[in-house]
Amino acid sequence: MMNLSETLNDGQKRAVEFDGRHLLVLAGAGTGKTKTIIARAAYLIESGVDPSKIQILTFTKKAANEIVERVKATLPKSEGNSLNGATFHSWCNQLIVRFPNLFGAASYTVIDPDDQLSIMKMVCGNQNLDFGKLRIKPQQLIDIYSLARNTKKSLTESLRIKLFKNRKDADTDYEISTIKPNVANILKAYQLKKGEQRYLDYDDLLLVVSTQLHTNPEAREILSQHLDYLLVDEMQDTNPLQWELLDPFVNICKLFCVGDDAQSIYSFRGADFRNVHLFQERVPDSEVFKLEKNYRSTQEILDVSNWLLDRSPIAYNKKLQSIRGEGELPLLVNVTDEWQEANWVADEILKNFTHEDRTFSDHLILARSQYYSKSLQAVFIRRKIPYVTYGGRKFMQAAHIKDLVSLLRIVNNPYDEIAWIRFLTFQEGVGEVRASRILQKVIEHVEKEDIPSILQNAMPGEDGKKIAQLYESIKLESDVGQMVDTAYQAMSLGLAFRYRRDWNEKRKGDFPVLKLLAKSYPTLGEFIGEGLLDNSEHMNGMNVLSESKLNTAEDKDHVIISTIHSAKGLEADVCIVLNVSPKAFPSAWSLDNLDEIEEDRRVLYVALTRAKNRLIMTRNTASISAVHQQTLSNRNGQRTDDAETYFFNELPENLIEQITVQHKFGKVSDAATPNKIDLSSGMDFS
Repeated sequence: MMNLSETLNDGQKRAVEFDGRHLLVLAGAGTGKTKTIIARAAYLIESGVDPSKIQILTFTKKAANEIVERVKATLPKSEGNSLNGATFHSWCNQLIVRFPNLFGAASYTVIDPDDQLSIMKMVCGNQNLDFGKLRIKPQQLIDIYSLARNTKKSLTESLRIKLFKNRKDADTDYEISTIKPNVANILKAYQLKKGEQRYLDYDDLLLVVSTQLHTNPEAREILSQHLDYLLVDEMQDTNPLQWELLDPFVNICKLFCVGDDAQSIYSFRGADFRNVHLFQERVPDSEVFKLEKNYRSTQEILDVSNWLLDRSPIAYNKKLQSIRGEGELPLLVNVTDEWQEANWVADEILKNFTHEDRTFSDHLILARSQYYSKSLQAVFIRRKIPYVTYGGRKFMQAAHIKDLVSLLRIVNNPYDEIAWIRFLTFQEGVGEVRASRILQKVIEHVEKEDIPSILQNAMPGEDGKKIAQLYESIKLESDVGQMVDTAYQAMSLGLAFRYRRDWNEKRKGDFPVLKLLAKSYPTLGEFIGEGLLDNSEHMNGMNVLSESKLNTAEDKDHVIISTIHSAKGLEADVCIVLNVSPKAFPSAWSLDNLDEIEEDRRVLYVALTRAKNRLIMTRNTASISAVHQQTLSNRNGQRTDDAETYFFNELPENLIEQITVQHKFGKVSDAATPNKIDLSSGMDFS
């Protein structure tokens, strides 16, 4: 313990040695919150507290195990063996098992989300009169049910959030009132079914324990004998149900909670930053200590982050101070579009790699969504920059991309059964049975006849003819990018394929990206082998792209591209935050809701504070011009939310360096002498 204690700063040591009843440690980004909670547990055990009477709660099993093991590493051998760390759900399950009579769930079975969906489907079948009146899928019903219980919201509000994106108008109110009785009947039947089958879902685990603690004095008495200290990590991520669970422990044991209200960014999962922000109001006899000494970033990076929080109407009352001292000013890069942005970022990373002796893994790129970073991923693949993605769905794995690529796969390899089934069943009127029959004929005759002829024989009529012609036209193309374009045009416009409307309206922006990727490869086989097939990583000796990164078994050096919501715990020497533009920060979807605007501010704060030495932000100049025009309109008395709420309005010039990326044009030779313009040749007056 002496070694660990010597590494604590004054603020951390004060928190670790706290001798009052309840404490919230407001630990700003990079201030050593995990280290503090580890040191607190070790300090309590060294002070004579029985490790079995200390419970550590966090949000992932990995984090819980890591904290427990690091506590044990500071103690003499076996001294902390009875220390327990768990997630909220796991701990409640342990209590239910440990005290079967108390919680009354001795013979109940815990079910996973797949089991939940199966039960809900059965209930919907049994409640056909109610379910038949709804256009809601069973999974949506589960999501509504879980949201209502985790956030303690009414069914009306949960329907509004999940189905109507928080809209509040007369039409929405009427529609909710119309469907609510049917939804309520189904959810009540679902609860009854779980009870009959003796099932507990994940939310039930928290509810069973919480209900007993709130209503049964015996439950509080029994747990008070088994628990002295409750240590809660990532307190800002707790939701109302988790707070309801924690609340009785205010009178059962001593709470030590670590969190940061400025990093509460998971409201879409039900997290409520007020669990931290209003801690002293909710917890009698409690104190709040702050950790503001940052070990991660230079002061210039923290100055921008502090400025961002200071502009909030919410009083966070913290100002991060860098232990490391001064460094570079953050860089704000103005670009005209996402392709210019992607190429500039690629140039910057390659320059750092070549001339500054930085590795690819020194770079972290953050975006609001992986969908936004698809252009960047395309450029990285073309320019051979290895990367991995965190959060969101991989571009290469999206269903509509796989649908189109299935056609390219059968052109490249007529024996590809998986691709044949996917491609054929994508057509209206062809199910798996018919597709299997067509595939059988193809496999039987592929060595004797050409594929177009086989398709026309196997699929008599106009559709077979169209598919045969499409196959032939792609086969004749020599440019792989043009193959993608030909396939897209035919599959989206020329054939009666399922989901064609979705392709055209929602996903059409992805196909130019796919075309760009394809143009980087000289042959269709290389494009498929290196660029798209995840399972090809298992082939011996092949250098392929796996999970959107260059698969080099020996070399793990790669850029990380992450959503900001998946970036908690990440940090990098160079952090590049994409598109800090109006209508992105805050999002255009948030403009009518102050809570959502402020959550977007916290999202940006989390992104900025991931940087250690160099922070780069990109911004779209078209968005800036629009905001400038709106600002002028404001001065004429017109209210425009974009101009008023953009987070980087009035950003002090001394906090950042700013550049604008210019379009690059090749050098050409002009005519030696100027010619005269002749406009008369453009019109025939006869």
